[in-house]
Amino acid sequence: MKYAQGGKFCRLASVTLDRGKQLGFTLFELLGIILIVSVLSLLLFDRFLGYQALAEKTVMEMTVINMRSGLRLRVAELMMQDKMNEIGSLVHENPINWLAAPPPNYIGAFQNPEQHAIPTNTWYFDTRRRELVYTLGHDPILEAEPAHETAQRFRIAAVERPLVNGGGAVPKVEGVTLVRVARQVKH
Repeated sequence: MKYAQGGKFCRLASVTLDRGKQLGFTLFELLGIILIVSVLSLLLFDRFLGYQALAEKTVMEMTVINMRSGLRLRVAELMMQDKMNEIGSLVHENPINWLAAPPPNYIGAFQNPEQHAIPTNTWYFDTRRRELVYTLGHDPILEAEPAHETAQRFRIAAVERPLVNGGGAVPKVEGVTLVRVARQVKH
């Protein structure tokens, strides 16, 4: 590089010591630094992906917690209106309807969704199975066993009063809850 010095241009040379040795990096030292920086970058990137997967898991779990709270409020509302006999009908509802607003990654209700066509990190309601499904994006933390799972599935289950003395009457629904169901596995 050229720099102006006293009105004249001169080349910037490496600094030399009194005994003729140059200051600076040798090629070997430069390669060592590049190697160290590369390894540290790789470790940080791996840690970043882990935090990203953990954040996805947390958002999914918070959405489920909010739906369970919405379900409790809906049941309380029916109880206050003296409509206890309608609690069982909640089993057929989409849990997203109990939220004040659907999550931003909710893509709707589908009759027969094709798993490969559903984007990752999204919620949808499978109307045929009556299940709320979250498709996984970052597998390492969210999937345990079996390996290669593609989705977390949730269903509304009825809490029924047990029959007394083995009577033949239909059990009465006392409440409902949102439960996790068996996981879907990639083929």
